[in-house]
Amino acid sequence: MISAMLRLRERLRPYIHTHLREGERTGIPLMRPLLLAFPDDKAAWEVEDQYMFGPDILVAPVTEFGARQRRVYLPAGADWTHTDSGRRHPGGGHVTVDAPLESIPLFVRDDADTPLSQDPE
Repeated sequence: MISAMLRLRERLRPYIHTHLREGERTGIPLMRPLLLAFPDDKAAWEVEDQYMFGPDILVAPVTEFGARQRRVYLPAGADWTHTDSGRRHPGGGHVTVDAPLESIPLFVRDDADTPLSQDPE
């Protein structure tokens, strides 16, 4: 499990560096609230326990003790793919996804090319 996380960290390195450099230029942080990325979606302004990691990855940490599922708001204006299941969802509503201990619910925006695909090993 740890080796898979280390490989993921290495795959994410170029994505992170690209968006950190963008942040130096624009002032937009790598970790950003949904309202910053989706200012026209009023529901996104109410979400306090999810965030965007760069422009393409939505992170929904499990904050409830013992929870093994998570209700996630997917902002309007994009389609979202759950990285664990590969299921695609339209934005503008909630979905409930499994949240096992070893996996944080992550969604990719509009089929963005990110390094979050399953670990090849």
